[in-house]
Amino acid sequence: NSAGRRLPPTEKRAIEILEVKDSASKAEVRKAYKALIKVLHPDMNGGDRSQEEQLQEVVWAWDQLKDSRNFK
Repeated sequence: NSAGRRLPPTEKRAIEILEVKDSASKAEVRKAYKALIKVLHPDMNGGDRSQEEQLQEVVWAWDQLKDSRNFK
């Protein structure tokens, strides 16, 4: 739980990208990640690759939070 502590810049940015609260649980973060992947991934949206950069940011954000919060 990050409530009451100052977040590192990378974790703060990851939270912004995934559009979750600072105190989001692993389940909440994973749900937000999966929802964004469904919207942005070319295989899920008719092969449209126009959002590929945003997709990479979402993947980066998940990796950052997974590591910083020790999600297994």
